[in-house]
Amino acid sequence: MSQSRFRPDVRPASRADLAGAYTKDIAHSLARMVLKRRHRTSDVVDSEYNSGTWSKILKDRAWLLAPTLEQFLVGDNADARLAKVDGRIVQLSYRDYYRYRIGALSELIARHVDAADSLLEIGTGFGYNLFALSLDPRWRRLRGLDISANGIEAGRQIASHFRLSDRVTFGRIDLTDPADPGFAELAGATVLTYFCLEQIPHLVEKVIENILRAGPARVVNIEPSIHMLSLTKPRDFASRVYIESMDYQTRLFKFLDELNDKGEIRVVARERMEFAPTLHNDGFLCVWEPANIVVAR
Repeated sequence: MSQSRFRPDVRPASRADLAGAYTKDIAHSLARMVLKRRHRTSDVVDSEYNSGTWSKILKDRAWLLAPTLEQFLVGDNADARLAKVDGRIVQLSYRDYYRYRIGALSELIARHVDAADSLLEIGTGFGYNLFALSLDPRWRRLRGLDISANGIEAGRQIASHFRLSDRVTFGRIDLTDPADPGFAELAGATVLTYFCLEQIPHLVEKVIENILRAGPARVVNIEPSIHMLSLTKPRDFASRVYIESMDYQTRLFKFLDELNDKGEIRVVARERMEFAPTLHNDGFLCVWEPANIVVAR
């Protein structure tokens, strides 16, 4: 049985709320494109994550102050925000959004992995998604791989603190290196990426080929896409401009369609995410399986 979803009290966003938020969001993205054109190289990603966000999380060790894992994941920020809940843009607190997200993520993943009771997330960071899923007893084993030393160390400390080291574990992988020994763990595994491949926009085809060669049983990619956006809709337009301004990947879903057409993979599901923490961070899901599994030696 999957983790039941928390149903928050929400207020639908008004037209004035949306108009103001979209205008501000698009303006920020356009300014970023004009004034600070970003090229998402490995140095930029390292600065933002390993030496930035994950380093701060490791230094702060906020999990030591939380009485439970769920309270650590949810946080205590009661300020209101606009977010996507069950496919609608609404107002709710940060705290309620992240409590809702735990159940929403659990339901989403469970719907697309059949009877699997273990999951391997690549690009896991410090394992936020894995720790959220660990609240669902269906998962026997949750494994996270990342290139960030700080993310991996933070994940291991969190797992140890909440006595989850037997279920939630971490290791290293460089997705751009086909010879990385971490790829051996993908053989026969159910694999998840969650806003991970967006960070390697100029190597996304190479990385998918590396994953495919490793022989996973099934892959769930949850990533941004420009090909499924309708630019006549303000939210989609805001997402497109944001993706371009951040130099996130734009080719993944098109490439998966090409592999499907060639008979190298089978795309078994595709859908738009029903939840998102911001107006522009709208994700899409594509589930695929190798047509002919070749296990890396």
